[in-house]
Formats: sequence, C-alpha cells, structure tokens
Amino acid sequence: MTNIVPLHHQQHATLKVQDNKDFSRFKEQHLIPIVVQDFIPLASEFPIVFVKNTETGQFTAVAMMGIKPNINVYCQTPNWPAEVIPSSFFNYPLSLVRQKEDDDNCFVCIDSDSAMVSKDQGQALFDEKGEQTDYLKARTEHLLNLAERHEQTNNIMQYFANKKLLTLKSLNLNLGGEEKLALNGLYVIDEKRLEALPDDEFNELRKKGLLPLIYAHLSSMHQIARLAKMHINLSKNK
Repeated sequence: MTNIVPLHHQQHATLKVQDNKDFSRFKEQHLIPIVVQDFIPLASEFPIVFVKNTETGQFTAVAMMGIKPNINVYCQTPNWPAEVIPSSFFNYPLSLVRQKEDDDNCFVCIDSDSAMVSKDQGQALFDEKGEQTDYLKARTEHLLNLAERHEQTNNIMQYFANKKLLTLKSLNLNLGGEEKLALNGLYVIDEKRLEALPDDEFNELRKKGLLPLIYAHLSSMHQIARLAKMHINLSKNK
C-alpha cells in the first residue's frame, strides 16, 4: 500500500528517510522505464528495449528485468544482485507530481506509508526552522534532473520513430525441456535500416551523440539469454 502526499514542512517536519538498496517493491514489474543516460552503464546487465503506448504512439525505453509479466528476477529479495542500478530507483519514497496535467509546476511528494520513512532513523527532510535540509535539496534536484532526462529520452525515442529506426521484434526463448516462451510487443533498432541510412542522416545521428546509445542498446540484447537463465533458476528455487 502507498500513501502519496505532497511534502509539507509542517505536516512532515519530523520525518526522516532511510536510504537503502531494497528494491523489492519492483518485484512484479519486469520492464523498468529508463533514461538515455542509463543506456551505456545498464547495457552490461539488462536488455534495453522499447515499448509502444498503443493510445499515444509514444515509445518508452525500458530495461528488461524479467521475461514474464509480474516477475522481476532481480527484485524478489531485498538484496540487489547487480553492480548497476537504474537512475529512477533512487527516487523512492519521493516523487514529483504535476499540479495540473498541462502545468509544468510540480509538487514534491512522499509515500508516507513507506518502510523507508520514519521519525527515528534516516536523513531529516526539514531542520528545526522548517527549512529544507541539504539532503532534501539534493533529492529534489535529482528528481528534477531525472524529469528533464525523461523528457529528453522521450524526444530521442520520437526522433528514432520519425526516422523509422524502430521495428517490432519477436523473441522465442527456450526455458528448458519443452517449455517455450515468445516475447512480443518489444521494439528494437532496425540494424538494416540503420545501415541503409544516407550518409547525411547517419552523420546527423553521430553529431547528435545518438550512435553510442544505439550501439549500447544493440549490445544489450545479448543479455536476454542470461535473463532467461535467471528466470529458470528462480523458478527452480521456488
């Protein structure tokens, strides 16, 4: 259960937040939205793919942490097993919420029911004068920076779509024995389309700094086999 409320210096004057790497709250989320700044560091651990909102047509970049819905193989226990972590994992229990749907002004909110929030342990959010502590200022700055990065990522995804570089990919996995799994609804960069781009369009990708992102994404697809193996091991241990 969550209780997301706007952060207020009077109502939450004594609250503290404990930082930890217990990401088990994501255990039923197998696709984690990421920003382009995550591509290169995360590519060594997670397959990076794109999913399409069927209503808006907007593409979202995601890190695959499971091959089946509702099973994140990395977050089944409080112990995070990987060396790299998506930027968004550091938000909680704080978040940004728009005041209005068409308004850029945002509230900093907190999940007051989170186990990371208490009055006894952790980093204080407000000082004795009701002013934001340096900790809260830094956390707020991270939220704002990440919101900007998500907007930047959305723009890049739209650029890839406009260039027709995204293609629907179906993956067939062998989970041992006779069990097979087909992964559908995932988009990847079309390598043939990329290679066929005219020189001026390819150079445009290079000048925009997008080639390292594309190659990180393509390289990350080699992690799917390892992800499937992790799923098999998790199933065996249940």
